[in-house]
Parts: sequence; C-alpha cells; structure tokens
Amino acid sequence: MPKRIFIAVDLEQRTPDVVAVGQLLSDATGAPTTLVTVSPYDPLGSSEESELVALREELQAALLEFGQAAGLDGSEARVIRGQSAARELQQLSEEPDVGVLVVGSTTRGTVGRLLLGGVGQRLVSGAACPIAVAPRGYADRDPRTLDRIGVGFDGLEESQRALDAAVALAEAAGATLRIISAFQRLAFGATGVGTFPIESVNTALRRELVTTHEESLDQVRTRVSVEGRFADEPADQVLARESEDLDLLVVGSRGYGPKRAVLLGSTTTAVARSASCPLLLTQRGTQFELLG
Repeated sequence: MPKRIFIAVDLEQRTPDVVAVGQLLSDATGAPTTLVTVSPYDPLGSSEESELVALREELQAALLEFGQAAGLDGSEARVIRGQSAARELQQLSEEPDVGVLVVGSTTRGTVGRLLLGGVGQRLVSGAACPIAVAPRGYADRDPRTLDRIGVGFDGLEESQRALDAAVALAEAAGATLRIISAFQRLAFGATGVGTFPIESVNTALRRELVTTHEESLDQVRTRVSVEGRFADEPADQVLARESEDLDLLVVGSRGYGPKRAVLLGSTTTAVARSASCPLLLTQRGTQFELLG
C-alpha cells in the first residue's frame, strides 16, 4: 500500500504552515497528500445520517479550499469525528498508509521557531509513524526548498534510523546532507579507563564518537553529497544552531520505549522548542517508509 503524507489542519486557526511543510515533503518524495481534521460534530450520531453526511462533506470542502489557498493542489481530504484531536490523530498514525503526519507549532510560540502545542506533545509521546513539525510562520518563507537536510547522529540505533531517513530524503530531493554530532563532557571525566596509557573517560568517549561520525560520512558518500559537523557542546544547542541554515532537520526517537513509536528524549524535546526549520521525528525500531 503506497504511503501518504497526512497534514493535520485545525480549521479554526487555519495556519498554512502545516500545508507548506506537507507540500515540501510531497514535492521531494512524490508521495500523495491527505488533509485531515478532527471535528467533534455529534459523536453519538450515525455518520450516515443525512445531516452528518452533509456536514462532513462541508468540512471536506473547507479542507480542500484551505489547501488550495495555501498552494496545495490534488490533495485528498478526510474528516475524523472525535472529541480529542490528539487521540484521533494517534489512532490515524497507526493506519498502514500513513507515511508521515505533519503537525504545526503552537500559535503562541515565537515566529520562525518550533514549539509543540498540546496535540503535538501528546502525539510525540507514542505516534506510530514519523512526525513532521512546521515552525510558526514557515508558510511566509520564500523560497521553501529542500536543498539542505541535517540529521542528528550519535551512533546509536535510533540515530542510525534517522540517518537512513535523511539519506533517503536527500537522494529523492537532490539535497546536500549534513550529519551533525555533538559531544558533551561527562562530569566524572577524570576517571581512568586504562593503565597504559591512562586516559579520561571523556577522551575515550569523544574519540569513539569522532570515529563513528567519520564512518557515517563514509557510509553515505556514494549516495548523496554530504558534509559533517562535529562540536563539543550539548547536542540540543548544536542542533538548534545548525537548524538556522537547514531546510529540514531529522532526529530519531530516544533509545528506549516501544518500537514503532515516536518518543522524545531530553535533547529532542529541547530542539522541538528552539529549531528554526521543519523537524522530522522518526519512530523507534523501524525503517522510514515514505519512499517505499
């Protein structure tokens, strides 16, 4: 079954940022889009009653009109009945044709930055598909292209999944890939780990990460144009700074929790509050499937 990009729209706020990010991913991958909204209309009634059918069709038409006004053509529209947008979108994320679910930032956040609202926060606590987050005001940017894709990489399995997704997207879009690694010193770094020679834990860990970082660059050079960034700073600060000249930043879930779930660790939580570009969060233990 072909994967689709589902774009979650709040018809009360009608912010076009989510549509712009959905279109960005669709243009890069060729994946079809579906605009989706959750409406609490008469949840106890039958969806086949004529008045409810008419209301659903009216909401679908409003979705398509909104998408077209935001520059998205050829999309499908879907209305889901329910009292909780987060719960309904969570259930939607489990459907087999959902490749990515796009959500927006809260309208109370700083323009040009990410700040997950309540629905987004709940979705990234267990969504079963990758989640893309649109910064507030993203639709006003010009141009909106996918020329530079960054990925946070620390050598662990979840970051390898994120790297696989970023490489696939960079290949599809003809984009340059930037692999970003960061090392933060441990407080007990003076503890020895060997006898001849004696070296600190920090020295050993940093050397291992540098080696892993360089190996990741070698791993993908034959597939995409790639560059590396390595910094001795907290990862969230590095990723937030790098996001200022990226078109998309890809990060993986934290390294524990159920497979097929998007779960934010402390670093990704911080990035989701400060990144300047769209963010793609890949779920744990699975391959990125939007491109097949």
